[in-house]
Amino acid sequence: MSLAPIFIGGCPRSGTTLLRAMLDSHPAIVCGPELRAFPALAGLSADMRRVMGATLEAHYQLPADGLDRIFADLMASFLEPLRRASGKPRVAEKTPANALHFAELARLFPEALFVQIIRDGRDVVASLLAMNWKDAKGAPLPVTRDAGAAARAWAGHVAGGRAAPPGRYHELRYERLVADPEGELRTLLAFLGEAWSDSVLDYAARDRAGEGANESSAARIARDVDTTAVGRWRRDLSAAQRRAVISEAGALLAELGYADHDA
Repeated sequence: MSLAPIFIGGCPRSGTTLLRAMLDSHPAIVCGPELRAFPALAGLSADMRRVMGATLEAHYQLPADGLDRIFADLMASFLEPLRRASGKPRVAEKTPANALHFAELARLFPEALFVQIIRDGRDVVASLLAMNWKDAKGAPLPVTRDAGAAARAWAGHVAGGRAAPPGRYHELRYERLVADPEGELRTLLAFLGEAWSDSVLDYAARDRAGEGANESSAARIARDVDTTAVGRWRRDLSAAQRRAVISEAGALLAELGYADHDA
């Protein structure tokens, strides 16, 4: 790939689609609709290295670095056609669960940079509980029915993202992004080594017909940024749900500054 790729992640319902739309509007970065394949591939890469590494080297003449190249080349083969077609020099990939595999992706792509967007876990839980997501058998996903499960998912994504190499990892908050998009995006673009462009603020004006149909927040990126979803937990979570969130993730909420435990 032409320049160091960018991997974006964060718990679902944290603003990852909004961030994708903003970066995709930059003249030097293309960030298409989420693939959802990279978390699975990164997980398989780590599992094969751990479980099958010795067998692959002894019997298949495939050392660890050879296995790494296979997975890195496979992932790059998804991204490079998008980059070429866009005419832009750099590609980013946004799938929320990327955050769970930042450490492995960092191994496979030594030049890549990693961005996690974090939102107040209580707002994330409130948003997840409003989703109608189902598994392959049609059963509701636990994170859409149980506040504790949703809080654990949020905490897991935060921890996974923070496992990325520090010098290659940037963290931004949803609340700050919607309150001061220019300020937050200037900081992010500086981290990415890209020049400022006003186009990232005009993401809603782009024609995105048919884009991101598999993303739950696809309709959201047709509107300008606003702060209406900040603090929704206060009206949407019951007292019992608030207690469940605090039980599962209270320490992390406090660490991140979301400390008003109005449960």
